[in-house]
Amino acid sequence: MLAPAGAGGDDHGMTKAGPRSSLFRAILIAAFVTLVISLVRLYGELQEWNPTVFGRAAGGGFALLGITWLVLPFGFWFGRRLAQNGSRPKSTARAILLPLGGMVLIVVGFIVGNVIWPDEPVGSRSADGWLSLGVLANGTAVIAGLATLIAYPRAWFVLMVYGFLARIPVIVIQYFALVNGWDVHFAKLPPGMPEDNALFALTLAQCLLWPLGFTPIIGGICAAIGAATVKAKS
Repeated sequence: MLAPAGAGGDDHGMTKAGPRSSLFRAILIAAFVTLVISLVRLYGELQEWNPTVFGRAAGGGFALLGITWLVLPFGFWFGRRLAQNGSRPKSTARAILLPLGGMVLIVVGFIVGNVIWPDEPVGSRSADGWLSLGVLANGTAVIAGLATLIAYPRAWFVLMVYGFLARIPVIVIQYFALVNGWDVHFAKLPPGMPEDNALFALTLAQCLLWPLGFTPIIGGICAAIGAATVKAKS
């Protein structure tokens, strides 16, 4: 069972084992593809392949090959699967606009954390300052991600499950990258952050910001669009 019957109040759908199994297979396929991309990305970075595709900068450097981009097509696919199984948002516009509002909240949180709030310059932030910023960034992302839970509950649940399945392997990869000193983006912190915080800060982001913030927000918008491409059953 992927979610309690009637969870979140969106319509009917997914009351039969068949639709649930179909959606669960879709999640597993997406998670497997994501795992393969993560491993290929790791290997390419270790081999110092083209940085445009296998960027080693902190955060990934917008490299062309990465699992971040997969949220868009998989979110769209999940939305179509949900709609085909009878579960779609009550309002497509609301399911798009609320996550967009979540994105605005994240931007506001970034501005507060980096411009308004800190008493110390960004370049010389203390360990406690970085900890506070991490809590703010991850907490804001999680709260923002709830916009999709409100607008399209089943999509939020599916994307949350996919997000954790996608990020658990990354947690393992970054652990070994840190322990072995690999020059890969998985083990790199934002400029200025103390190295002592590396494992905690990176793991926290993989557990909160990515699966509960970024994935439900961006994936939720794509899911709403995907669901809208499926003709409603009369």
